Amino acid sequence: MSFLPVASWLNATYRPPCLDVRSEEEFSRAHLPGAGNVPLGELEGRIHELPRKGSEVFVVGGEDARLAAEALAPRKRWHVVWSDEPPADWPGERLVAGSPEPLWQPNRWLAEHWKKIPRGGRVFDVAMGSGRNAVFLAMRGYRVAGEDILPEAVGFARRLAGRHGVEIEARVGDLRRGGVPAPGAYEGVVVFNYLDRELFGRLETALTPGGVLVYETFTTEQARVGRPRSSRWLLEPMELYGSFPALEILEYREGKVAPERFAASLVARRPDPS
Repeated sequence: MSFLPVASWLNATYRPPCLDVRSEEEFSRAHLPGAGNVPLGELEGRIHELPRKGSEVFVVGGEDARLAAEALAPRKRWHVVWSDEPPADWPGERLVAGSPEPLWQPNRWLAEHWKKIPRGGRVFDVAMGSGRNAVFLAMRGYRVAGEDILPEAVGFARRLAGRHGVEIEARVGDLRRGGVPAPGAYEGVVVFNYLDRELFGRLETALTPGGVLVYETFTTEQARVGRPRSSRWLLEPMELYGSFPALEILEYREGKVAPERFAASLVARRPDPS
């Protein structure tokens, strides 16, 4: 955790994401360009809206910035820099008004390949978690449904969609006990950090002709550096590549995809006979 003047952040060639912890009303009147907003009192319940693990985060908001930085630093997920300079001292000519920018990001593999899903199509997000991938797609015009076994995660997803002015169909459910999409129901299916080999065939058939599956999850190498460690949740070498024989593979990779993250990543399309 270290101090960084606002002027230094503004003049830097690379600006780390800026988290403004003032109230929504204060933020909307004037804020630093490109900043996101999570009020200090809501920070604990909205941690999932912050940048991905390993990112640098610049925390501002006057006196509350120090408190926020001190709350985030012990988690050791981000490199936290901060400034408690009062907003009245920020360069007024550089400030902007309006809505916050998202601080969170979708899965990197999805960010690289989402355009391969037919534009404006229906997408199903398997084990959607807190909804970052679903909301990312909804913000780009897709009609997204998602399911997760944890009610808390589904609540996060619904609120995240609301904050960004989009709608998603987020529901609580266990895919192992039903709820898998009907055949031909979706132009896209996305799966991240989830593995249930019994679902592979049904995920194939859930796609319309021309529909696209975007999938990434951990391989057995992950057990050497962190969780998960059970073979139930880890793919064997090249297992994902051969798990969807009815689909045409468009992109594939396997190995170390990020620090302390070993995964297999696939983009595959259901052939269109027409």
